[in-house]
Amino acid sequence: MESSTTSRDAIRRDKWRRRLPYLAGTAVIIVVVGWLLYTSIESATAPYLTVTELLADGSSDRIVRATGTVVGETIAWDAEELVLRFDLTDDGGSIRVDYHGARPDLLEDGIEAVVEGRYRGESRFEAAEILLKCPSKYEEE
Repeated sequence: MESSTTSRDAIRRDKWRRRLPYLAGTAVIIVVVGWLLYTSIESATAPYLTVTELLADGSSDRIVRATGTVVGETIAWDAEELVLRFDLTDDGGSIRVDYHGARPDLLEDGIEAVVEGRYRGESRFEAAEILLKCPSKYEEE
């Protein structure tokens, strides 16, 4: 009887050894999908705030979208480092936007912009994305 019990145990262990890579792979896939869902939901639920509302709320680690008007004379573009800085303003205040990436072609004085990122306080906003309204769509004919 001992040999049949031992052989059954050996068969069970062998089955688990063969299943282990599949279980580990499934666990990794579940973790990655969960992380992707969490990060996409965080960005999708970012509230839209005006510059005034952002200044009133104060700094935060949450992702927000701020809307305002670009101040043309404050635009500073470093093509080598791909760093863009400009001020975004509305009637209640102004914030400094820091963005790392390609410069949008339509960025100019007076254009309406939406920046997505984190407000770090002291009127400094770290943008991960910049969206600009196309001025030709809003001009009267």
